[in-house]
Amino acid sequence: MIAILNRALGIALLIALVGCGVRGPLYMPNVPNVPPAPTEPEPQGRLYPPQTPASTNNSSSAK
Repeated sequence: MIAILNRALGIALLIALVGCGVRGPLYMPNVPNVPPAPTEPEPQGRLYPPQTPASTNNSSSAK
């Protein structure tokens, strides 16, 4: 009975390690270099036209 439990524990451990992808020594990945700063600033623009009180009314309310 103890032999069966030992074998089952060993097989379960083996399946868990293979399933997790543990196949060799762990290593730290290489860190990429910092990208260079842009040479010119980003363009600034308007995303939306300015809101006016007349433009807040929708066309369905006008009769």
